[in-house]
Amino acid sequence: MGSDALHPLVGILTELTEVASHVDEREMDALVCRMAKAKRIFVAGMGRSGLMAGALAMRLMHLKMQVFVVGETTTPSIRRGDLLICCSRYGRSRSLRTYIEKAHEAKAKAAMITMSTETPLAAQADYVFTIAVDVGGKSHQPLGTIFEQSLLLYCDALVLLAMRKLGISEKQMAKQHTQLE
Repeated sequence: MGSDALHPLVGILTELTEVASHVDEREMDALVCRMAKAKRIFVAGMGRSGLMAGALAMRLMHLKMQVFVVGETTTPSIRRGDLLICCSRYGRSRSLRTYIEKAHEAKAKAAMITMSTETPLAAQADYVFTIAVDVGGKSHQPLGTIFEQSLLLYCDALVLLAMRKLGISEKQMAKQHTQLE
């Protein structure tokens, strides 16, 4: 895998296409089913992965799902029937580990979106969904950028699948969009 130094955007798109070609759509569909069945959804991630998780929360709200971002002041306690979705490339975050433990204590389910089923937190989660960012070799983008970009695309694809599965149009979603901007 590699970004073209002279044409970085083309290189980035090439990397993202390679990663996307290895994503299992059946896994994505399974996650959409879990989200649709959950009473409430809680999303969490650290750093840029957390920002991507927040973007997912926004779109799930547009789909009329009851969704919360962990760490926000208005986030309620998690309970039985809820789903926690944690996003982390390496799946080693102590904070996310605590969130998963708390979810399990409350009899909620925990899902992990990560780069491998072998990450430490994948073993703790009830469901694991992978974005294999290392399939084409090492990315030439800095730090975890390729995972974060792929995570955003993955989450947007989840929304498209959910729209189809739930029969919700973009026009219906737009009615949920904030007008306090």
